[in-house]
Amino acid sequence: MDLKEKVLDYKDEVVKEIQNAIRVKSVKEAPLPGMPFGEGPAKALDHFMDLAKKLGFKAENFDNYAIHIDMGEGEETLGILAHVDVVPEGDNWTYPPYSGTIADGKIFGRGTLDDKGPAVISLFAMKAIADSGIKLNKKIRMILGADEESGSACLKYYFGELKMPYPDIAFTPDSSFPVTYAEKGMVRVKIKKKFNTLQDVVIKGGNAFNSVPNEAHGVIPVDMLGEVRNKNKVEFVREGNIYKIFSAGIPAHGAYPSKGYNAVSALFEVLKDIEVKNEELKGLVTFFDKFVKMETDGKSFGVKCTDGETGELTLNLGKMSLENNELEICLDMRVPVKIELDKIEETIKKNVEDYGYEFELYSKTKPLYVPKDSFLVSTLMNIYKELTGDNNAQPVAIGGGTYAKHAKNAVAFGALLPDQEDRMHQRDEYLEISKIDKLLQIYVEAIYRLAK
Repeated sequence: MDLKEKVLDYKDEVVKEIQNAIRVKSVKEAPLPGMPFGEGPAKALDHFMDLAKKLGFKAENFDNYAIHIDMGEGEETLGILAHVDVVPEGDNWTYPPYSGTIADGKIFGRGTLDDKGPAVISLFAMKAIADSGIKLNKKIRMILGADEESGSACLKYYFGELKMPYPDIAFTPDSSFPVTYAEKGMVRVKIKKKFNTLQDVVIKGGNAFNSVPNEAHGVIPVDMLGEVRNKNKVEFVREGNIYKIFSAGIPAHGAYPSKGYNAVSALFEVLKDIEVKNEELKGLVTFFDKFVKMETDGKSFGVKCTDGETGELTLNLGKMSLENNELEICLDMRVPVKIELDKIEETIKKNVEDYGYEFELYSKTKPLYVPKDSFLVSTLMNIYKELTGDNNAQPVAIGGGTYAKHAKNAVAFGALLPDQEDRMHQRDEYLEISKIDKLLQIYVEAIYRLAK
């Protein structure tokens, strides 16, 4: 039996189930009883539980942190790690972000690429193998978490607190092809300050650590500023005794901030050229001018570095809020594999505290490194080359962080093909229906070869 042909029989169901999964809005919210990440992610886990059981698999929910879906038996386990949560949708979508609308041969919706679409495709690859009657030597376990976009507390609970066994070998369809053999380390920090005289100032921008803010907005009393001028996509509109401010940016994934245009940083670039008459606000503007600027490499913070193999450090200011006299700035740094995370943390902490602001370490995630010549990487590379004809492809190192970091002997494998537009974390995220054939074939072959 040719699994690569059989799996295509499920394509219509795959399209329908991706649409159904997209319709469950699963952005992280405040915790509720029995729902550590809010109602949306818990509903998404329930949705995949129901789908798994409908397809004939055993599934178990672990306190709405994660679920796992099992197939077959074996002393060793092949893990497939995916997630059901999504980043906030943002504005200005062509089609409603949780509609799963099909147009121009594409399924539109938040999560089509990251990561519900690939999760559904991988689940149906499991289904094709189960229905074929082929016996594998490893058990297959798909683990679906509900907090990947906000620090992966889901897998820390599943593997850490619950002490669930790690798969012996694993991949996550939550990046791009060919194979990601290395992922940078990650340091996320919050910079805070309580002011005394800024109760009438509001400045807000960004949704999450790992997205470049595509807009910032706020109000500043007229008497705090000298002559204002609109420039660099930043607008000041006077209404009575306040200026309403709007700054337009270009969104991008926080691991690749240079691909975007940071609306928060752009706003402060304009403010630095305006006379600021309030001392506390002037201090904040100076802070941005001293350390942030429009940089994405951390140079002014003193953390610019590279290890020669996995690229340079990136720094993204993902979110900023000044309201009710309280400031919070969220920074996300992706650190080359061979650079010590503690040094990055200590450097940022010293600069922030020396300036008189508060420093809070939000999270620190070790890098991932699986040798290029390992069974896992070489097998997946061979599958990718055979099924795409891309014989010059090489394993890659990325700045993004995937679930592979939270398992052992795990790598990211797809699901973004080289000729697909990367709309992850951006408006109008979509998956081309024509690409689903190739993805089904790649994942069914990956499961078969890694587990046979």
